[in-house]
Amino acid sequence: MLAPAAARAQATEAEQRAKEIEAVCAKAHCRPARTVRLRQEDGTTFEKNVPRLPIVLPNGWITVYPGEEIHVELSIKGDVVRSARAVPKVTRPGSTVSFRLAQPPGRTDTQLVVTNRLPQNLKYTLDMMLPTGGRLHPTTSCPVQPGLTAHEQWPHPVFQVVIRDLRFLPVDAPLTCGR
Repeated sequence: MLAPAAARAQATEAEQRAKEIEAVCAKAHCRPARTVRLRQEDGTTFEKNVPRLPIVLPNGWITVYPGEEIHVELSIKGDVVRSARAVPKVTRPGSTVSFRLAQPPGRTDTQLVVTNRLPQNLKYTLDMMLPTGGRLHPTTSCPVQPGLTAHEQWPHPVFQVVIRDLRFLPVDAPLTCGR
């Protein structure tokens, strides 16, 4: 049991974090609070409550939880992605990428579907968090060609993916998967 002073400090920290999240969400599209449910390989169900959070974090990382489809508008200058912001729906197709993370019905594997509506080959760095929590695990990603959809798949449950370092590949670059 926490001492009263420690409990008050913890409550104050939680209140401060909630205020910070509300300040960010007042200016940016945020996901609503919800419960993430995943089928696990042993037949049990993993459940975790996710509070209201920004989809695009202040450091530019894009987060996606199972059961979500998110849309991200990119600010582009020349051939460089300058910034990203989450939007509730696609209104500017030429600058929007969509990400959907899900488990197929009745299965434990997880699939990320990426739709590239941009006019260039898109590459990104991808990390995942497992239901066991802890650190992010690096994973490979494949380039997504203009106007196409790509599928990343893992043979196990994934609690969250983090997409960062969105970039365009040169026209003559090989379309190989990797980090």
